[in-house]
Amino acid sequence: MIKTIIFDLDGLLVDSLPLMYKAYNQVFTKYGHPISKESWIAHIQGSGKIPEFMKKNGIPGDPEVIREEKKVIYENLINNELELKPGARELVGLLSQDYDLCVASASRMESIRQYLAKFNLTHKFKAVISDYGVKQHKPAPDVFLAAAKEMNALPSECMVIEDSFAGLKAAKAANMKCIICPDSYCEIDKTRFVEADAIVDSLAEVTSKMIQE
Repeated sequence: MIKTIIFDLDGLLVDSLPLMYKAYNQVFTKYGHPISKESWIAHIQGSGKIPEFMKKNGIPGDPEVIREEKKVIYENLINNELELKPGARELVGLLSQDYDLCVASASRMESIRQYLAKFNLTHKFKAVISDYGVKQHKPAPDVFLAAAKEMNALPSECMVIEDSFAGLKAAKAANMKCIICPDSYCEIDKTRFVEADAIVDSLAEVTSKMIQE
């Protein structure tokens, strides 16, 4: 029986990926190397492998400087442009009536808290776990197992709601059920989500009945 719902955040509850790309592109453009959306998705988004990307493409500079400048731009974009995904607020409100809710995200803890505070959702979640606080990142199961432990739930009692392939692999490695709501910004082939227990196009399609079944 499911008693805990674990939400991803970026690309699922908040429409952050376009802003992440915008911030990275502004920094790389500043140094004379604009980056395409496709290249960012393929080489940086979800992995953060900036040093490898810069070396492979002959981009000079310090990756840490790139990260810090991107961080300043991105935080400003969060404050001024970030929006919730369609159906996110309604789904969180609905599920919080019957389940314990948790966020398990690849974002840094400061960003997670900034997101939730911006939309007044902090109180809806009993725990918040960052990938940065565990040994291995998604697609390893560490962040979801840490979430289950924090929520005093068995993996079999947890349902993960994710948008990414790495998130699905992590949920299944943790022996948890998983609903996938792909982020259209990344244009992921839905056939990759064959292991998902359900696939929806919008969070508005997720119901308590779907989870129970």
